[in-house]
Amino acid sequence: MALGGFTIIDADGHVTEPASLYSTHIDPGFRTRADEVLSRLGKGNLGIIPALYPGWRSAARPLGEADEVPGLDKFPSGRNHPLASPAGGYSARERIADMDKEGIDVAVCFATVATSVSAAQDPAFEAALARAYNRWVGEYCSEYPRRIKAVGIVPQRDMARCVAEVQYLAREPWCVGIMTFGNLDAKLADHPYFDPFYRAAQDADLPVCFHGGTDRPPFAPGRQDVGNNMFLMHLTGHVWHQMRAMASVVGGGLFERYPKLRFGFFEGGISWVGWWAERMDAHYEHFARHTPHLSRKPSQWMSCERCFYTFDPDEDLLPEVARQLGFTRLMWASDYPHFDARFPDAAEIIVNHPRLDADAKRAMLSENALRFYTRLRV
Repeated sequence: MALGGFTIIDADGHVTEPASLYSTHIDPGFRTRADEVLSRLGKGNLGIIPALYPGWRSAARPLGEADEVPGLDKFPSGRNHPLASPAGGYSARERIADMDKEGIDVAVCFATVATSVSAAQDPAFEAALARAYNRWVGEYCSEYPRRIKAVGIVPQRDMARCVAEVQYLAREPWCVGIMTFGNLDAKLADHPYFDPFYRAAQDADLPVCFHGGTDRPPFAPGRQDVGNNMFLMHLTGHVWHQMRAMASVVGGGLFERYPKLRFGFFEGGISWVGWWAERMDAHYEHFARHTPHLSRKPSQWMSCERCFYTFDPDEDLLPEVARQLGFTRLMWASDYPHFDARFPDAAEIIVNHPRLDADAKRAMLSENALRFYTRLRV
């Protein structure tokens, strides 16, 4: 398609998976149980989560007010949002039409809420729910297999089942990576509990994609401390999650322990990364005993050839962070079809960016995604 002469790869778009897939695509032995969960669904855009997680609470209190406002916890449609009916989240044909409007050649799709199947406490049921999603998104991609790919999800409550799902995903032609929060209960991404997952992903040459969520299991840090308010939850959730994931991955020595594994950090923006690298370096000097698996400055791993980030197209500090980390680390992403996506001009912003040269634009718009998602072809 070559918008402005550039190939465009969307490194992080989304599907809006229907909750019904957990009935239609689940193993038959779990269908009755899945249907019972679906029967308890409420309205809204959190899918299966409230039915799986009894402790889930709404985020409907306006700042400055004492009481909640019914319905305020729903995600907004945005101000003057052009995606009035973002059917491309569940219809591959509609997505292709919108990709053509945007100038996108290939899209990589992430789940919207499916990683929250971790809220299911039964490991076997969690694994069945994850497989159901992976089957559904595989069918979604199969309609346009050259232009639509996806990252799969894995269960986390049983590492044997997790490894089995990685091996399943490795055989699927649509799968180019694995999406994870990187935390479960009190365990962070560096915890040895997750080592079988990382080994399996490395063996399969599937990159690990740390991608949080706003208000859903297994929850970004500080979720209980932001006043039950969606403005604060969405403002802080992804960024706090990415900061914690980055610190635990780098500080825990995962780049050293898994020397062929690529790690990506998604939908947290990029402007904070330079400051976070400086702060982590300073703490490394003072807290070396607390990071025994880390043999070099954190900033060196954060800018290494196996560490990648997505960015928001309109971040003012993007050129500065690109110079600090290297523009070969940054991948353009649309976040389509979510309410805060910059559709249909998100790619055009980078194509016409006055402070990025052609080499940087080419790297950010496609080349870096090809380095990260080695299964992609354009």
